[in-house]
Amino acid sequence: MANAPAKLAKRVRSGLIRRAVKVFPGILALRSLESSQSVAWELDRTAAKLRPGGPVASLASHPEAERALAEGRYVRPRFVDHVDHIAPGPDVIFATVCTDKFAPGLEALILDLVNLYPGMTNRFVVYHHGGLSPFVQARLHGIYPQFEFELRDPDVYGVQLGNSDNQKRIGALGYLTLEALTLTEASHVVILDSDLLILGDISPLWTGDRIAAVPDIGQRPFGSVSRATGRVVINSGVLSFPQHELGQTEAIAAALAKVGAETDPDIAKFADQKFWNIYLADRDVDLLPQNFNCIKNLVRLFFPDEIGALSVLHLTGPKPWFSFVHSSLMTDVDRIAYDSQKAELAPFFTLWNERYRRALATNRIEAFDREMGPTLTELEGSASDRPTVLIGNGPSLRDTDLSDFDGFHKVAFNWFVNHESFDEVRPDDLVLPSHMLFGGWHTPKPELPQAYLDALLAHEHRPRLWTSYYFKPYLDQVAGLEGYDINYFLFENPLRRRIASTGLPGLDIRRPLTDANTGVLTVGVPLALHFGATDIVLTGCDSNYASARGSYFYSAAAHKSASTDETELVKTWAAGGEGQFGYKVTAKALTERGISFSDATVGGTLAMLPQLDQAAIRALAAR
Repeated sequence: MANAPAKLAKRVRSGLIRRAVKVFPGILALRSLESSQSVAWELDRTAAKLRPGGPVASLASHPEAERALAEGRYVRPRFVDHVDHIAPGPDVIFATVCTDKFAPGLEALILDLVNLYPGMTNRFVVYHHGGLSPFVQARLHGIYPQFEFELRDPDVYGVQLGNSDNQKRIGALGYLTLEALTLTEASHVVILDSDLLILGDISPLWTGDRIAAVPDIGQRPFGSVSRATGRVVINSGVLSFPQHELGQTEAIAAALAKVGAETDPDIAKFADQKFWNIYLADRDVDLLPQNFNCIKNLVRLFFPDEIGALSVLHLTGPKPWFSFVHSSLMTDVDRIAYDSQKAELAPFFTLWNERYRRALATNRIEAFDREMGPTLTELEGSASDRPTVLIGNGPSLRDTDLSDFDGFHKVAFNWFVNHESFDEVRPDDLVLPSHMLFGGWHTPKPELPQAYLDALLAHEHRPRLWTSYYFKPYLDQVAGLEGYDINYFLFENPLRRRIASTGLPGLDIRRPLTDANTGVLTVGVPLALHFGATDIVLTGCDSNYASARGSYFYSAAAHKSASTDETELVKTWAAGGEGQFGYKVTAKALTERGISFSDATVGGTLAMLPQLDQAAIRALAAR
């Protein structure tokens, strides 16, 4: 670097750095190019990023960063090769703030931690303001029993928020992280945002005797030093407090008193991060390398080669789980941000999805096997002595004599509870595969329509019930279902694969099922195979939707649950659509297994299946 000023001057004459100077006005007056090697190095690197076609065209949207660099208030990101692996001691307590929208992120976070530290049983306190539903809490508790959920009111901090994007997005909710400082029984309290990927050991968060934090560096290749605090601006997504730094109520109150009046642009735009920078300005803080809280843009734009060294990747901005989170949780801003950035963020989204899906599948399958394994073993082959009929909900059921299927193992679906002959037909199994029946895919507040429960409970006959394992926490507490034998299968986002993508049906009821666009195929066929059926017959499977209305054997007014979007529904079941494709590949797979698969739907349109008339149905039952 001895010749850096001379080299920089040469670049200025060549015009390369003049572009950088335009972005950082006044820098030549503040620092002498002939005497400042550090500025020369920084401008040299920044100029490289400003070349036409480079990842950063300007910092116009980050004027505070421009000023910090111009005034020499900056730090470079530091990366290290961290090779330690020290599990958290039993007195380490983790803490976060979460809502239903961010629950998938918290699931991924805890699954990462448990995989990294097998046998981990540390307390993990989750603060919320009522935006974390009891159902989601139960699901999270099922994944990690040491979660503790604490309802708190963020308004008690009396913070007046501004109009920055960060403050609008996070609001006062972020201030609930302050509650973690009351956990004075901990040896360390580790505060983690729910949008973190834990890629490697994070033991520096519980092996030091100082507060641990990481500089906030992401949109530019350097961090800023706040004018107000004189300290490097830290990112509040990863913080650690040793025991002697907990319970500092007077210091916390003093920092809160300063929040409203602080206008330093380096920190004023933040929500709770503004407080933490004010508070930590007076504390003894160990600034950890970026490895332990690396904002995704820092590696995406500036240091892609460091991705393998990271212990924590911080997925700020639109989240990868926005692709499957329930629509009621998404704002228009969320949708626009996700749709506009998902292509450029694809590598990070893919990384998160791969890790999350693999870990979640393992967790869910293990839990499912523990709860449903004995039942499924008991039921295996239990109906092998008779054919199985899968009874759909199509309008043709109005013209179907279901007594023809006496002697069959009978599996009905969804709104068959509306059938006037329910108690005469006496289905052995009633399958509820439709997530729309409960409120939609990945709903945080599942609920069966009261009309459905009323219709079910009005019947004398009580079939064995089946539905997605996702809904178990809800069904465990539904009044009136105590006397029913409720069973489950694995069919949920994001574990759901679509048959149009795989080209193969999912036929093992013990494993996550493949979405074949109709519960009859998705769940009915795997169930029939598990029961030991060698002859499977369909009825009431019209499979010819022209609209969402008039598609069932009962009146549209009696359909009290949400329905699939009509455009998508018609498209799926059009000639050559995914619906017909599902039947074709399922029929092929069953034929290869030596399973007879036929259609007895009145006026049936499934040309790929043999059609059975009344005589053939009765002959099959008598065989």
